[in-house]
Amino acid sequence: MMNLQKRPWIQVPLILAVFVLLTVPAWAEPPVKNVIMMIGDGMGINHITAARISLEDGAYSQLNIDTMPYTGFSINFSNNDLVTDSAAAATALATGFRTDNKRLATLPDGTPVKSIMLMAKERGFSTGIVATVKITDATPAAFLVQADSRSFEKTIAEDILKTETDVLLGGGLDVFGANPFTKEPRTRSLINQAIQEGYTYVFDRDGLMNLEVTPDLKLLGLFMGGDMSFEITRFNIEPTITEMTKRALEVVGQNPQGFFLMVEGSKIDRASHSNTPAEMIGDLLAFDQAVGVALDYAKTHPGTLVVVTADHETGGFGITSGDPSGDVVNYGWLSTGHTGAMVPVYAYGPGAECFTGTMQITEIPVKIGKLMGITDFPAIIEVDEVEVTN
Repeated sequence: MMNLQKRPWIQVPLILAVFVLLTVPAWAEPPVKNVIMMIGDGMGINHITAARISLEDGAYSQLNIDTMPYTGFSINFSNNDLVTDSAAAATALATGFRTDNKRLATLPDGTPVKSIMLMAKERGFSTGIVATVKITDATPAAFLVQADSRSFEKTIAEDILKTETDVLLGGGLDVFGANPFTKEPRTRSLINQAIQEGYTYVFDRDGLMNLEVTPDLKLLGLFMGGDMSFEITRFNIEPTITEMTKRALEVVGQNPQGFFLMVEGSKIDRASHSNTPAEMIGDLLAFDQAVGVALDYAKTHPGTLVVVTADHETGGFGITSGDPSGDVVNYGWLSTGHTGAMVPVYAYGPGAECFTGTMQITEIPVKIGKLMGITDFPAIIEVDEVEVTN
């Protein structure tokens, strides 16, 4: 029998799960058919403010995020550090459990746990990942695999394919085995394996945009060797995050059962690590356009919940002075790393009112699961169910 007293990282999420089950309204049928979870990596309140000010009407402008009717805050420390890394934060957002930094969907003692996305897949939902970094990076990986370290990239890539996720879009050509010049798959590459298992593979914007979306399509799109480019320096051969999101929704939206799509604006974080406001603002605005796509979809497809949040704040970014017109704005940074700041949560759609106030980061997927009718969550995986990458 499991001893919860020796596993505080298990005890707290289970207590929160019980609380959520009691506080989320009960419906005869689950009110949420589709989930679009959007994560701005490293995105804090001041990052959003700077992006808003950069628009035509300066501080009076409005982002798509600003139109979402329910807002809250997420407390996001990891199990072993007040300042979380992306792996531990993504694990919390994906599984409802806190863990140590660098771990992917595994508890501090190595116990594997299951993401809400994988549980949705088991129940017949379509699933998809969109990211602007390698799809093996910490945030997308935490929704799909279990690993003792985020650094085991090759094995993570192999395990991602085993999940049979319907849509995988982002960077990562090198680890999946593409020729760096032609982008064609090498003979024994993971890309060839994916093709043999029924995936359609595309490697540039034209391939993605001209693709015919057919029933039962499984899509693997890898557009750069490593991470994709910043929005302000993006190559024409790379699709935008908005285009990837639209395509992903067309594919997963074919399933009458519903879907779970995770979209990450990944390089908000990268730009914040390098303390470069122009790159950060460019990628946040691109992410916000993708949020607009998600909201438009939700407005025309009843039963769609959109949740936008961040895994952590990066850089200790602040606006230090400026004019409301946005013509002159001065910024400051505390560091080139992550900080322990709370991050925002926005929600639209059925059950969106559940995402208000200050909440633990682990509460977010539990609430989503409840709204989808997935009540046996958070979930520990029995050792014989999965092979953990270590």
